[in-house]
Amino acid sequence: MYLASQRKEFILKTLAEHGAARTIALAKQMKVTDETVRNDLINLEKRGFLKRVHGGALALTHKSLHEDIVTQDDVSIRIAKKAVQNIPASVVMFIDSSTMGYQICNHINSRDTHVVSNNPTLLTRLEGIPNLSFYCTGGRFDREALVYVGQEAAKAAGSLSIDMVVLTPDCYSPKHGAGYKNMLQSEFIKSVIPPDAKVIIATPSTSVANNPAFYTVAPSQISMLITDEALSPEMADQIEKSGVKVELA
Repeated sequence: MYLASQRKEFILKTLAEHGAARTIALAKQMKVTDETVRNDLINLEKRGFLKRVHGGALALTHKSLHEDIVTQDDVSIRIAKKAVQNIPASVVMFIDSSTMGYQICNHINSRDTHVVSNNPTLLTRLEGIPNLSFYCTGGRFDREALVYVGQEAAKAAGSLSIDMVVLTPDCYSPKHGAGYKNMLQSEFIKSVIPPDAKVIIATPSTSVANNPAFYTVAPSQISMLITDEALSPEMADQIEKSGVKVELA
């Protein structure tokens, strides 16, 4: 019997390998009911990992994701475009896992840009976007966050001469910096940031001043925070006093 997190990992791996999966087949392979699989597919679709169809699910293609981007909120798109303006050509860039991360990569026009991530689903989404090459760290798969973590993942990322780190954290504090709700993801991010890498934070103003469970990157490591115009002048002033430049999108 598969646990819920194990089922989701199995479903995503099946879709990555075959592009599609039938509910009946998944239920038989995992020895659970069809209804259990349908609920898993609903959950994964809500999180942006697949597209449900009659009788099963499809892996997201670049085309379907591009269509999804059109419907996403304008704030995320503006922040992503502003982040891209600060990414130079011919850079090796680590980016964490989020819809914002995909938005950023989708707007990159520079040639010879290399994207490193510990999120296999994010890299699958980027397939077909011109001018980008991708590297997935591999390592131990965290079933909660659906990302690779641990020493093997960190070692793989560390071997790639990362120039820039673009993070889209769960929250940002003027005092403590960027943070994540998932402890393993937080620890992994800490381990992959080179001392001399430029670190950019891209997150909506609604995430600023929220308290994360795990602080990850201190303000002293961060070059810039890119957020939306709803950020209050007082909060922007606090952030800039910590040495982090604020760019509003």
